[in-house]
Amino acid sequence: MPSFPKMSTVDTKLVLVGVAATAAVGITTYALYLWRWKKKKLTGLKTVKFGGFNLYEAPGTSIYVPEDHILRLEENNNFEIRSDDIWVITYPKCGTTWTQEIVWLVCNNADTETANDVELDTRFPFFEYPFTNRRPAIRKMPSPRLIKSHLAIPVLPHQIREKKPKIVYTMRNPKDTCVSMYHFIKMLSPINYKGNFEEFTKEFFMGVTVGHGSFWDHHLDYWRLRDEPNMLLLKYEDMITDLNKEVKKIAAFLDKELTEEQVQTIVEHCTFKTMKNNSSSNQSHMQNMGLMRAGMGNFMRKGKVGDWKNHFTPELNEMVDQLNKKWLEPDGLTFDYE
Repeated sequence: MPSFPKMSTVDTKLVLVGVAATAAVGITTYALYLWRWKKKKLTGLKTVKFGGFNLYEAPGTSIYVPEDHILRLEENNNFEIRSDDIWVITYPKCGTTWTQEIVWLVCNNADTETANDVELDTRFPFFEYPFTNRRPAIRKMPSPRLIKSHLAIPVLPHQIREKKPKIVYTMRNPKDTCVSMYHFIKMLSPINYKGNFEEFTKEFFMGVTVGHGSFWDHHLDYWRLRDEPNMLLLKYEDMITDLNKEVKKIAAFLDKELTEEQVQTIVEHCTFKTMKNNSSSNQSHMQNMGLMRAGMGNFMRKGKVGDWKNHFTPELNEMVDQLNKKWLEPDGLTFDYE
């Protein structure tokens, strides 16, 4: 073994300084590369600002999405879809977590023990999760993969159109969706939204408040695919009215045979009260990560139909009714509001 010359304390310090300097140059160079790459990706795109964040118009669409989606656009578009994937897709605050938990239990023989022990985000990952890239982990999941998304149809991975995985899409009436979204946005510490409910409502329905396109386009695009064999459209209000029936509908769509006892187990596990108290499904980890402002309520708030009456003025109500008549009713899409 070769012997190395002994170094004095001064020599050692000089070597350490040299290594540190080299590392610093490398880090700075890489950071500069990332900055230039990001600038190139974002330059020229239309933007809107919401809560201190920029949303960017996805190329070829009229949909505004967060920066992360633009930077990973190629990865999103070319994500490899499997024909046996099962996707739960919703516009935000339209029963996503609720539907996910039901679908997971239907696919796993009503295994409430695991559902209580393992976080839903681990069992059923969020495709476009804004804080960490979940796609590498999703690629490695065994089939059938259960995947959550809020993406509008124009910005879904391209292979979804050809592979046609099963999609469960849950809709919710626009007034309760708006109320739920307002309280959620107010809770999010990164956004720090300062507007009042009236300001938010006008922006929500007439502008762009989240990176998933307009409420109207999102719902209508999926509604128009309701007769496709790989699509199951549910309504939040129907789930409130008769969850037993909707669980059976989901099971039939996914070709899962459940006993009456298993159906009842899922129904009891997925009541709003039970899920709100279940740390594995109530998104409490968001508060633990500092993403939710303390004292602003919980991710799962009321889970009722008709709470909009406690928030909407007659003028706001009339505005949404007119928008409903313009966008949804001509295609036969209507909702219960109480």
